[in-house]
Amino acid sequence: MNYLIFTKYRPGPYSLKIIFFFTLLVLMASCKKETGKQPVYAQKEVTIEYKISPYQNIVTGGHIIYTDEGGVVTVADKRTLPFSRKFKRTIKRSAVLSLGIIAEYAGSVKMEILVDGQVVSTLISTSVFNKREMIRYTIVIPQE
Repeated sequence: MNYLIFTKYRPGPYSLKIIFFFTLLVLMASCKKETGKQPVYAQKEVTIEYKISPYQNIVTGGHIIYTDEGGVVTVADKRTLPFSRKFKRTIKRSAVLSLGIIAEYAGSVKMEILVDGQVVSTLISTSVFNKREMIRYTIVIPQE
């Protein structure tokens, strides 16, 4: 009986070619293809400075909100004005900087964000009593 199975279902010349091309197709499809180059972004170390100062009327202080060296939004409770914070940060690709205040008394404040000594964002508020004033700036590092 085994003799009949092997002689009856013996692969012919066409079936061997089909098996060969199928195997070749599977091998070609499974080969790892080279992907395109990923864009390379430069890193840049910048000096960031935040400033908040009274502008008109009496604003003695408040809760200061800012983005710190690690990119984390931080709240500094009950700081007196003028407030200033300066630090260095390495930027990869982009970074969002935020600065804000929740004032204790009515009045106006002037907020500034400086990058490498140049003012990149500024805001003079009308009145900040019991409300939050925020400014933001996005640093974008170009591709190489």
